[in-house]
Amino acid sequence: MSKYKIVKLDGGHAFSLEGRAMNVSNEPMDHVTFIDQYEIQTADLSDFNVLVVTDFIDQEHLYKHKEVIESFLNDGKIVVVNTHMFRPWIPGVGLFMPKEIRKHSDYVMEAAHNNTFYRGVDMQELTYRKGVSGFYARGSHPVVNKNAEIVLQFTDGTPIVFIDRDSTKGTVIAGACRDFFTYATGQNSTQLIAPQFLAFLDEELTRLQGVQA
Repeated sequence: MSKYKIVKLDGGHAFSLEGRAMNVSNEPMDHVTFIDQYEIQTADLSDFNVLVVTDFIDQEHLYKHKEVIESFLNDGKIVVVNTHMFRPWIPGVGLFMPKEIRKHSDYVMEAAHNNTFYRGVDMQELTYRKGVSGFYARGSHPVVNKNAEIVLQFTDGTPIVFIDRDSTKGTVIAGACRDFFTYATGQNSTQLIAPQFLAFLDEELTRLQGVQA
């Protein structure tokens, strides 16, 4: 049985529809509970152990209520960030820096090591979509904690996705990239990301429970 109980902040933007995630086939995300982003300061989050924040979110509002996120983390839980940070509303994550490019191949990525939720993903398929380079990631969040685990990076070593287990009592998974959960369908290897990420969440929650015991 899955350990994760996921709540996702709904930004109310054009890429979501009635609790659906805009992935390739617009399939419902039945394993995710959605709450309006402006309810974060009043919602009861006690039943959840994973909080997901994605692009088009109101970061000024999150910054105003950042203590809610810090409290969630310090309860030994997980926060997933898939957006471009321009306010410091979460510990351990620097503000977004666009990638300086001179040619389209500067957006090519690589897994930092093999044992990640990008296992088996063809980086060319992740970098390019319908001939467009940089669709998945076009920048980075500077790593504040030197002990953070780099998961995905550009080929020049600039980090895109990292895991911070030290800045709080919980775990922050920060990615200056597209929503992990939307890569669940399709005709190429990128569909591996979502199921492998869910499996990773279960493993990480087991680790956090062990730390708290």
